[in-house]
Amino acid sequence: MSELKTTVLVRLYPTPDQGAILHAHGQEYSSTVNVLVQALDSAVLPEDGQDASPKDFTAALPSAVKNQALRAARCVWKRSCDLGIIPVLRKPICQGNNQNGRIEGDLLLIPVYQNGPVRQIAMRCRGTEPLGKPGSLRVKRKRGKWVADVADTLPVPQPTPDQGIMGIDLGVQVPAVVHVIPHGHRFFGNGRYQRALRRRFYAQRKALQKAQKVRAVRKSAGTERRWMRASNQKLSHEIVSHAHVQGGGIIRLERLAGIRQRTVRHAARTSGGAQRGMARTNNRLIATWTFYQLAMFLAYKAERAGMVVEWVDPAYTRQTCPACFHRTNATDRR
Repeated sequence: MSELKTTVLVRLYPTPDQGAILHAHGQEYSSTVNVLVQALDSAVLPEDGQDASPKDFTAALPSAVKNQALRAARCVWKRSCDLGIIPVLRKPICQGNNQNGRIEGDLLLIPVYQNGPVRQIAMRCRGTEPLGKPGSLRVKRKRGKWVADVADTLPVPQPTPDQGIMGIDLGVQVPAVVHVIPHGHRFFGNGRYQRALRRRFYAQRKALQKAQKVRAVRKSAGTERRWMRASNQKLSHEIVSHAHVQGGGIIRLERLAGIRQRTVRHAARTSGGAQRGMARTNNRLIATWTFYQLAMFLAYKAERAGMVVEWVDPAYTRQTCPACFHRTNATDRR
């Protein structure tokens, strides 16, 4: 099993002077990354900047942070090749590692470049115990508050001795149906509530679009995205906890790649007798179905618990008997 990583959000409580220093430090880091990306794009730094070092450019940053900015610039530039446009960092951020920034109790120690020499400042933060080996550290301003994203490398969990198998069926009507042999099945999530809330978000965006309020539309879309992510996180935690209680050591998930295209095409062919508005609503719900996000949350939470995740082909799974593997044409959803 490969190593696992997790990110912990730590709230910072800098003084007004420390906040000004962090803002200037973050602005310098972001502008340095943008300049390095332009240098890579114009071939000023040849060979993807592999031979470049912090000595090749000037920035009011500590040497270790300059090295981190160079690595970040290479990542941004490689991403720009896929996007076809060069991204620009606009918000002040600062990224480091466990060598140039660390948390000790309720203090965050981070080096900054101020008026010539490099010095380390200590600011109050919400104390947290490291979950594993500390890794990268990113300080940023989020919704008017300073926070730090601390990435920890978790120890590889020991495989669970349980050999129970849990099958998970993801859907729109019911977000997840699980079955543990021989403990039976259980339903997770409230599909009706999710669909009602998503329809409400859609109606709000439709009204805002009609009023040409672009910023409000983006804000509404972000609110719905964060709500769905939080719901999937909670749902995946409940499912993995249920598997642990029931003695499940193996979790089987359907590989639903391309399910949206197949389902939408089927709905378009069979919606002749149905109302067009209902067909469009069903297509929209399926197109915005976050099954992949839920599956990824389930997979990494199961691996952290020492369980094995197996991906199966969903073809004919509702027509094949799991005991004798005889295939028949199902006439209902039983």
